[in-house]
Amino acid sequence: ICERVYIVSTTIHLDKGYEHMKELIKKKYKEEDVDVDDPQENPFHDDLSALPMIVNGMIKRTREAQDQGDSHAPLTFVLLDDVAAGSGPATGTRYNDDVLKLFTQSRHSGGVVALLTQSYTLLNRSARLQATHLAVWAVQQTQWVQIRDELAGRQGMSREQLEGAWQTATSRPHGFLWISYNAPPGNKFWSGFTKKLLNSSNK
Repeated sequence: ICERVYIVSTTIHLDKGYEHMKELIKKKYKEEDVDVDDPQENPFHDDLSALPMIVNGMIKRTREAQDQGDSHAPLTFVLLDDVAAGSGPATGTRYNDDVLKLFTQSRHSGGVVALLTQSYTLLNRSARLQATHLAVWAVQQTQWVQIRDELAGRQGMSREQLEGAWQTATSRPHGFLWISYNAPPGNKFWSGFTKKLLNSSNK
């Protein structure tokens, strides 16, 4: 489905959990004759300094698709993991212009961005506003209140609905609340990816 896949993580070369994913990406690229040793095509990065190259590649492929008369932009999946802390172009997501550009440009250039972070507010608010989905685990109450209060009123979600859905979804072991912002009423809140939460509150 995605023409290009990028993993950006400070532990990409250390965490064995990435090994299977990396092998799958290498296999995909080999089958599609994409050279993973080409610096412009390298899918694995340990800091955020690669984001300008990734964004420029997205834009280039989108323009090429438009020139060929394609009706849809080729998709690029970007996973950002364990990169929220710090500051500067290589680390940190709160004051990083390259991160903000990734989120804003993705909407128009076929970008599919997944950010894994332990702190919601470490992502720039302007970037947060570009999101279409959010997964929230059983975080500390103070963190959840920040998230809930920011989302309350957005796309018809009330504070009461958000609170009830989060309490229900996170009551299960390893459970998380999945929010689909743009879904119609009744389809926004999920326990995990598969169980729809029917919130009776209309407040």
